[in-house]
Amino acid sequence: GRTAYCSLIDIGKPKAGETIYISAACGGVGQLVGQISKLLGLKVIGSAGSDEKVDYLIKTLKFDAAFNYKKGNIVESLRAAAPEGINIYYDNVGGETLEAALEVLNRFGRVVLCGMSSIYNKATPYGIKNIILAILKSLKLEGFGASQFSDELEEQFFKDVKSWLENGDITYKEDITEGLDNTPEAILGMLQGKAFGKAIIKVADL
Repeated sequence: GRTAYCSLIDIGKPKAGETIYISAACGGVGQLVGQISKLLGLKVIGSAGSDEKVDYLIKTLKFDAAFNYKKGNIVESLRAAAPEGINIYYDNVGGETLEAALEVLNRFGRVVLCGMSSIYNKATPYGIKNIILAILKSLKLEGFGASQFSDELEEQFFKDVKSWLENGDITYKEDITEGLDNTPEAILGMLQGKAFGKAIIKVADL
C-alpha cells in the first residue's frame, strides 16, 4: 500500500470533491489507490479488462463508476462516467488509455505515472499523439521511484493505513499462482491484464 498511498498524496495531491480515474483498477496498486481516494472524499472511476472486475470495483470496492476498457471507446466511457471531467489520472497502463485520459483531464489536472503495462511486451511502444494537451491544459505528468518519498509521508502512511485496516475500511484481493515454476505464466498473465488483484507467486507453505 505504500506505493499507492505515497504516490497518490505526493504527486496526485487529491482534494475532497475532485474526480480521479484509475486504470488497471483491480491490480495490486489500483485497488488501493481507489479505496484511499474514496476515504479522502474523491469521486472514483476505474477501468478493468472484464465485466467481473468491473462488478468487483463497483460492488465490493464501492467505486462511483467503472467500465470495461475492452468494450467501446475509452474516451466516451470516461466522459459518460465523468461528464465534469477528471482532475487526477492514476496511470498503470500507458498507451491508448493515457491518451484517452489526457482528453478528459481538466485544466491543471495531475497524472501519476505508475506503470505502462500495455507496452512492456511490445517491440514498438505506443506513441502518445495528443501530448500537446499537457501544455494546452497546464497538466502535470510525473513518474516516481519507490524510495523518493519523505520520511514524514511514510510515517503518515503507516498511521493512516493502520487506522483504516483496524476500522475495516480497506479490503484487498490477491491473485495467487502456486509454484516458482509458474512464474513466467503469472508475469505474462499480469501484463495481459488477466490477474485479478495483486499478483503473487506462492513458493511454499510455511
